[in-house]
Amino acid sequence: MLKILCAMKDPAEEILSLVKGHHIEMFGGGAALHELVSQSNYDLILLEEKTNVIAEIKAADPRAEVVLFSNDGIDAIDAVRMGAVACFTLPLDDLERLRETIDAVADTVQTRIETAALEKQLAAKYTFSGVVGKNPLMLDIFSFMRRIAPYFRTVTIMGETGTGKEAIAKILHTLSPAGTHPFIAVNCGALGPNLIESELFGHKKGSFTGAVADKVGLFEAAGRGTIFLDEIGELPLDVQPHLLRILQDGEFRPVGSARVLRAQCNVIAATNRDLSDEVKQGRFREDLFYRLTPLTVTVPPLRARKDDLPLLSRHFLYRFCNKSGKKIFGISRPAQSALFAYDWPGNVRMLESVIEHAAILAQESYIRLDDLPSHVIRAAGVEETAPASSLDEVIKTHIERILKDCNSNRTRAAERLGINRNALLRKMTKYSIR
Repeated sequence: MLKILCAMKDPAEEILSLVKGHHIEMFGGGAALHELVSQSNYDLILLEEKTNVIAEIKAADPRAEVVLFSNDGIDAIDAVRMGAVACFTLPLDDLERLRETIDAVADTVQTRIETAALEKQLAAKYTFSGVVGKNPLMLDIFSFMRRIAPYFRTVTIMGETGTGKEAIAKILHTLSPAGTHPFIAVNCGALGPNLIESELFGHKKGSFTGAVADKVGLFEAAGRGTIFLDEIGELPLDVQPHLLRILQDGEFRPVGSARVLRAQCNVIAATNRDLSDEVKQGRFREDLFYRLTPLTVTVPPLRARKDDLPLLSRHFLYRFCNKSGKKIFGISRPAQSALFAYDWPGNVRMLESVIEHAAILAQESYIRLDDLPSHVIRAAGVEETAPASSLDEVIKTHIERILKDCNSNRTRAAERLGINRNALLRKMTKYSIR
């Protein structure tokens, strides 16, 4: 059953008879039409004459379908370009086509409901503590994490920048006995060589210039929790023996202090470097390497798990919509093809940024190809085009796009355009569309 809003002054009985059995409300004025649409989830709006509000309605709720009725034969292509699903002349001259349009909207709404339910099931099945993945490599990682989480003391996570190493670390922490204690993250590459030892192990007042008070180090602050050492490959060589001592004996000493403290926390290290190569180059201690790597999680780059792209894209899109309140319900097929064609050098983090960028720009209920950043579009082999220079060019481009979306099915394309098939064929001839 559709939820229908009738914004017609005096709808004919034959129109009302076609929507009988659906939930129908009459628009009586007062608040602006688009404001009412934004507050309720209407499936179909029967609109009379007010062509200028179609765009406002679609902006308020992109999934609301609009059927336009007119006494003066408004150009159907213009109305469809504004967002109408179909147009009719009053008095109604094609009752059967209106019935087919309403049935098509009902089918679309039912498909959306079923698709949303399936997507929800898929998301639940392939989401592990907030990390999304159904690729076999990711499922193996999830299984490995479940097995080691209750017992590990030291784990190293390897993977390119943007693959989600910190997210993996947080899951391991949450699933471990340390999960109720602090999770403290530190980027070893972001701290200066003169500060990192003090940050990790603390210092006593007066132990060096600028040490105006005692400082608790991160290993002490972590308590029985977890310390996450991101970019461990950038840890200075002179600090590495101190970390090795913690991993071997569980002991450390604050800078300038004679007191030895015991570390009680788990240690999770992460790197985008090949640590074995760093050892060969003399930039990383071999004994520390062997202490860090008995348990290793290697997160694959996104280009090696492209079958996760649909799940990840929807996950980021829904998260953006929940935060922003913007109503976008999916990604068009051409846009999905472009996402698959791209190599994602920035991995999952880059994908999240691209989806957010596209969602901000999207003017319809689905992200289209031209909503994506230019470098992603180029990767799909699509040339960026300049804006159309004439109305004829706009109309031709729009008809071509609808035909493509309908897989060249002219009957379906004509329905989308709100014209009959013969009218579409005439326009195809006029604009030299094959």
